[in-house]
Amino acid sequence: MCFLSILVVVVVACVTILKDFGTCSLAGVMPPSSPAPAPTPHTFRFQKPLQCLKNEFYNLNYFDCVPCNEAGDPGKLQPDKFSCKCPAGHISIYERGKTWPTCDEICSTSPDRAENCTSVWLPQPKPASYCSMQYLNATSVFASQLPIHPLISGIILTKTNPASNSSDCQSCDQTYNFRYQDFCLADALLRPYLHYNAFWQATTSPRTSSNGATHFGDLKFVAFFCLTLRNDTACQQLANLCVLSHFSLEKHSPCSAFLLTQVSDVVMKYAHSGEQVRSLQPFLFYKKGKATKDLRSKTLQLADRHQLQLFSTTFGLDGGLKRWGPFTLDMVNLCQQPAPSLRLAQPQAEAEVSCQLSLERIIDLAGQQANDNYLTLFLNFSSNWQHLLHQLPVLIETLTPENQRPQQEEWQLVKRFQLIAGLLRDNRHHQTVPHYEDGHKLQVYRSLRYVEDLELHYTLDGSHRDRVGLPLIRLRYRHIELAGNASLAQTYPFRMRVTYQKTERGWKWLILEVALPLLLLLAFSAAAFRLQNLRRRRHAELCQASSLWEFLLQLASNVAYAFLATALLLLALHVSTPHLLKTLIYSGCVLQLMFLTVHLWRSSQLELFLIDWERPRSSCEGQRLNLDSSSLCSSVRTYVAESSVSAWRILFTANAWIRLSVAQKYSTLGQVFTLVAVYQLFERYTHGDVGLRCCLVSGSYIVSYLLQVMGHRLLTANPLQKFIDLCSLANISLFSLLEPGFGYYIHGRSPHGFADTDMSSMILQLQKTQNMSGRRGLLMDSDKQAYIILPPRNLHIYLERLLLPFQRSVTGSLSQTLLYQKDIIPSIDGQIERTSIAYASVNRFFCAFIDHAIKDMDYIIKEKSVVEKLFNCEIDNYITENKGTFYIDDSLSFSRVLLLGNHVNIFVLEILLLLSVFLMTSSLLMAGALACGFNMVLRHIFRLWVRRNVSRKTLIDERFLL
Repeated sequence: MCFLSILVVVVVACVTILKDFGTCSLAGVMPPSSPAPAPTPHTFRFQKPLQCLKNEFYNLNYFDCVPCNEAGDPGKLQPDKFSCKCPAGHISIYERGKTWPTCDEICSTSPDRAENCTSVWLPQPKPASYCSMQYLNATSVFASQLPIHPLISGIILTKTNPASNSSDCQSCDQTYNFRYQDFCLADALLRPYLHYNAFWQATTSPRTSSNGATHFGDLKFVAFFCLTLRNDTACQQLANLCVLSHFSLEKHSPCSAFLLTQVSDVVMKYAHSGEQVRSLQPFLFYKKGKATKDLRSKTLQLADRHQLQLFSTTFGLDGGLKRWGPFTLDMVNLCQQPAPSLRLAQPQAEAEVSCQLSLERIIDLAGQQANDNYLTLFLNFSSNWQHLLHQLPVLIETLTPENQRPQQEEWQLVKRFQLIAGLLRDNRHHQTVPHYEDGHKLQVYRSLRYVEDLELHYTLDGSHRDRVGLPLIRLRYRHIELAGNASLAQTYPFRMRVTYQKTERGWKWLILEVALPLLLLLAFSAAAFRLQNLRRRRHAELCQASSLWEFLLQLASNVAYAFLATALLLLALHVSTPHLLKTLIYSGCVLQLMFLTVHLWRSSQLELFLIDWERPRSSCEGQRLNLDSSSLCSSVRTYVAESSVSAWRILFTANAWIRLSVAQKYSTLGQVFTLVAVYQLFERYTHGDVGLRCCLVSGSYIVSYLLQVMGHRLLTANPLQKFIDLCSLANISLFSLLEPGFGYYIHGRSPHGFADTDMSSMILQLQKTQNMSGRRGLLMDSDKQAYIILPPRNLHIYLERLLLPFQRSVTGSLSQTLLYQKDIIPSIDGQIERTSIAYASVNRFFCAFIDHAIKDMDYIIKEKSVVEKLFNCEIDNYITENKGTFYIDDSLSFSRVLLLGNHVNIFVLEILLLLSVFLMTSSLLMAGALACGFNMVLRHIFRLWVRRNVSRKTLIDERFLL
């Protein structure tokens, strides 16, 4: 955790260096050999139709030449400019799932043609010289008449009437068929599309404001030709009808198929059993959500660094292409004055035109282009030295309420629009004004809808003038009802403007796009490194559930640190927003609380053993066993020892450990008092700004914390070293295991051999200690008493065997003082007696292990390398089944199982909690009170956990513990 804190500081220090790097353009360093990006629904390579080969048609959706023989029969399908068709003398069979029809040669009834014909279909009569109809029917109608049923199932297009045996190509029996243009369609083919009549009937209502009711009568036919026969012209017409309906979201509208296949958050709501769920072209909608946000943040390199080069396509209502070519704003200018140019960064006065349009002028414009001009705009840009087209998004503000909100991810962007739409009036049953009178114009349309505000907005990179953000077309429509009181002199506004915003990749972008991802990457790496190190300490496999939970727990804490660092950077640079700040602070608070709760619980439940080195004053002859060393015959004693020693040293040491466990380097109460005083002094300078107030609160709290920690380090004695001195004075060592293969050892063995003595002897021993040179350490001539231990793998197994009687004993124990009193031996229960003997054996075992007196279980002592100290890991350890490693711990790392060693984690949670409550309530007093209360509850709970663990692991009755 400390390592991650250091990395956070390094990242903060490097932000200024990365700022200039973040604004660099990579376009100038692209290798020429890099392939151009493949066409997408937004980006296209423009290829001229003259470049198409003989067997290729021109795809208007991709501006590219596509071979006809990719999806069909290479010998029969022929290109027809914008599509592929079967040649003369063939029938077309449309199968489900295929883009193009299957061509089959027509077998004539003439003998010469019928003999060499290989078609499976019946011979077709020769059509008349002049035909006005084409016939569409299901293949099953023909297959029932064949001797061999073909495997083709779909729709067949013929030149002659299948219901007639003659060469009839003029009639269409509308009793069983539908007639549309020059097609005669079997009614069974249109059944899946009859639901579109519901939308047509809705548009015929006199109370509706929908457009062009007369244009939606053929909607079911257009949908059939587009969705079933995959006719591109019909699909273009269906898209235009969608635009004409003002992008209606009704289930039976022309937009339903496009919404189903092109918008991510619209699923089966718009689906119908007769429609195929496939990607429909042309591209009409943009996906909502993150895709929209990414689209708006995209920057492109212009082909001309002085102006925007736009390209447009114009389709008629029938789906035919009317025009394509360079686009200028004059094409959408309804005013009579010149339109603005597309020059980059032009002055505002030159980039805007506005005027008042009379109703007569709007009606005249509607007569020229209403309902028959549908525009799609593209930006000409370069990438990898190739010129590409990017479709421009269109934001219609009056389309949905979400389009008027600032949240871009909620916008529904489209790709096609029209300037004027008119709903024609049915004057068959009403008296009309003569055509030569001006009043006749008011009777042509029932209502009009025109663009009253058109804005072309783009962002301009201040550092690279040839790079712009993808331009956005913003439209706002006005609806005009031509009621009885309408006048041709009425005026309506129109405005067209080109706006831009010069952007610098400032601090907010740098923090959110560079610093935060880097911090999250460091958090993930630190968690993975911590997991690998913990796996070695636990002797566990990596692919285990416990390893996964440990990784997620450590990752939660690291992410909380990253969120806090990001929030502090945003506050310090005053580029934060309340929504973003709350997201970071609340999330970090929850993650850090989860981590700290589990971490402190584990730290309080470590395996703890107090090793008593005290020698009895009487001879120990007759008590030496195979585990005894020459210096610890006192360690072999049991409760029946003839000459016992005082247990007060162990009680004092255990209570000192409990007090040390809840000690802290700073006072939360003092910090809150300082914070409130500073806030009251400087709060008037924040002017009520949430960001400035949070910056003042967090800055004051951090400065107060740092001052307290520095004062504690410089002005007060180290409580950890004082505890080590107490262990030496009491002649007691502390052996703890946080994991089966990892723990801490404090060597408290007195160099005098005795600690249970009178005051004069103790003073004399202290004087002798001052004259000695490093006699308190584990090594000879060394004063190193704190160690990080990686014990032999067999130690934990042997220790569990020794503690087995203790684990089977009754919960609760007598104090260790009672264990050494001879006069109470008859009153000790047999089970308690076995537990006492087992625990005395554990003490004797540890004494022998520390003194290297066990031949098949030993350890070595070494120092950690600089890398191991920095990353808190053990790389070159010599762990075997019978041999361990003791690392000299000059930094007193055993504080990591105490509150002293977790002061940074606690402080981070406190400041996150403080800011969370302050953001929710705007009350600093309440936030400070909750922070103080949290610290008090934390210390109380942790003391209870440690106290119970000490009593359980050292066999000391809880009544003797603080």
